[in-house]
Amino acid sequence: MDYVSRMTPDGRTVRVKNYKKRIKRNRRRRKILFFSFLLLCLILFLRLSPIFRIKEIVCVNNSVVPTEEIVLASSINYGENIFAANVKRAKDFIEQIPYIDTVKISRKIPNIIKFEITESEVYGYVPLDEGYIYIDENCKILEYSESVPEKTVPMITGSGVENFAAGEILQPDFQEKNEMICDAIKAITDNKALESFTSIDVSEVDKLTLFYKENLEVYIGKTEDIDYKINLTLRTINDKLGPNPKGYLNMSNPKTGANYREVK
Repeated sequence: MDYVSRMTPDGRTVRVKNYKKRIKRNRRRRKILFFSFLLLCLILFLRLSPIFRIKEIVCVNNSVVPTEEIVLASSINYGENIFAANVKRAKDFIEQIPYIDTVKISRKIPNIIKFEITESEVYGYVPLDEGYIYIDENCKILEYSESVPEKTVPMITGSGVENFAAGEILQPDFQEKNEMICDAIKAITDNKALESFTSIDVSEVDKLTLFYKENLEVYIGKTEDIDYKINLTLRTINDKLGPNPKGYLNMSNPKTGANYREVK
């Protein structure tokens, strides 16, 4: 216990126990215990009350992946306490579905879980055996199908892919080819021409070749400045070659301009 100095009637200074400070300290302790008790009661109410048992799980913005598959993958169950639901684990599980790019999970008090889905889209496909591997803009494998995608996207040739697993990144014979594919898809998409380029040939590293509407071979070479190369290619086609060009267009050195050789 703390002590304080006091003056006696005869003029002496003595040290006595500081009861006021002890009283204040005890009051503070009682307040802490009281509010801790209230907090504990609140936590027990939130965890045990049937009001907060999940009654609805809502998925929005999903068109490819069924809601039932997303809910099942999340491991969040109806009737589970909304505050006990492990949303971080659910996010990790859901994003393992190949066609799911990202998911945002939110709790809607008192009893609704909401999944806001961003799905991956098909940006290209790779022929393999008797079917096709669908990939997104980052070369993530979405699925393997016996038919080409319904969406008009370029075919990837010369990748050297032999094996695949949905949800994993495409594994060509040379890792640099992934970068070539992604750079080409991004540049074509940014220039709003994904439907115009029918194939992307990565047979040789640093020797990227595109095919515009099948009949025009466009040699890009290295992917440096590829966005500018694609933009210049499209401007050259629109301004000089017409809607259905045939032949060979060398765009490997944009500083010297387009080098076109017609094939009839």
